[in-house]
Amino acid sequence: METLPKYHILSCSGASNTGKYSDEVARILMGSGEAKMQCLARFVIDNQFAINSKNDIKKLVVLDGRPINCAEKLMKMNGLENFQHINTTDFDIVKGNTPFSAEKANEIIEHIKKIMQ
Repeated sequence: METLPKYHILSCSGASNTGKYSDEVARILMGSGEAKMQCLARFVIDNQFAINSKNDIKKLVVLDGRPINCAEKLMKMNGLENFQHINTTDFDIVKGNTPFSAEKANEIIEHIKKIMQ
């Protein structure tokens, strides 16, 4: 029997190490079956998808890689405000200075699992 994801997740993957953490964490959670990964760009370009998602997605995690919070802002611009927002920089990840590590990614993953129970 296939296990359904517990929540949806999307990330602003950005162009830096901080964005890599967002993207990798989302992909790891998707790969484990814990979450269903959504495409951030689709919310911006497909208005009907954003409207439908507002009703269909009950639990959502939005991951940002930098304090500018692109993903959070894009979701709010499209009328989606009921989500948990997480920024990788809240886990002592410094843009341009913190190389990707499985240990640090797992710290974020465990935090997400805890808040999405």
